[in-house]
Amino acid sequence: MAITLHNSNLKLKIETPGEKYRGSRFDWNGTVTQIWYKGKKMLAGEKMLFHRNNKIFGRGLHNEFGIKHCVGYEDIPIGEYFPKIGTGWLKKDEKPYFFFTQYKLDVLDFSWQKVSDTKAIFMCDSGIRNGFGYRYTKTIELKDDTFQISYNLENVGEKKISTTEYIHNFLLPAKKNIGPHLELAFNWEYDKANLLENVKTENLIDFTANGLKYQKTPDVEYFLGGVWEARKDKNFGQNGKWTLTDSASGIKMSETASFVSFHTDVWGHKQCVSPELFIWLDVEPGQSKDWNRTYSFEG
Repeated sequence: MAITLHNSNLKLKIETPGEKYRGSRFDWNGTVTQIWYKGKKMLAGEKMLFHRNNKIFGRGLHNEFGIKHCVGYEDIPIGEYFPKIGTGWLKKDEKPYFFFTQYKLDVLDFSWQKVSDTKAIFMCDSGIRNGFGYRYTKTIELKDDTFQISYNLENVGEKKISTTEYIHNFLLPAKKNIGPHLELAFNWEYDKANLLENVKTENLIDFTANGLKYQKTPDVEYFLGGVWEARKDKNFGQNGKWTLTDSASGIKMSETASFVSFHTDVWGHKQCVSPELFIWLDVEPGQSKDWNRTYSFEG
């Protein structure tokens, strides 16, 4: 059963592990599936309305570990199990790892607690297989017009954990289709020519010095890869942040990371814009790593 957190201006719906999503890609360990800010919905999904399957596709603020740098896949033989953090143990097949594949899944041991109307904690313990093992805790807490998602990843295995984590922020303020009323900005300037990928943005997106504006409502899926890597000043020691401004509703929503971005993408479609700040994680056996993301609202 979903958990609801709330204060005077914010309400969050958080899906408990295995409640609906049961795929082998995204994190199960507590997922914010909807945000209401002053009564207005802010989130959508990986697929457009009427094309969604909540069991296998992402929704809301759905995070993922190891979309490309998957832990342990190259270290084990076909038929053995590798860890997908926060998801489960996945059975390796004969092909290279691919995040869209629905792997055979052994589910983790999950637990959770609603501490108060403004705080919830989600936990999972992987056990140890093939030398890998971890404990992973996610804490979600509201304060005024912000909430923070805090992470702790403890390596309890014998092998180093090296991977990425990011949130697919499926944003759709006030349930209004993506369009010219929206502007996305990062806290750095970047050079469009130096993007690693720029897919289907012609006649759709106007590029600003530090972000983008829409010319119209998208009729295709679009993608910008490597927005962080394309930054002009090459100051790669700055923590990442994005801000989405909605002139139609007067709402601003932002995510501020506690870490230096390893990589940044933007993806979306007619009913979604998804800015993605990646963190790189190196966690030695017996060590742990903490990081957080703070979401703020104005308007």
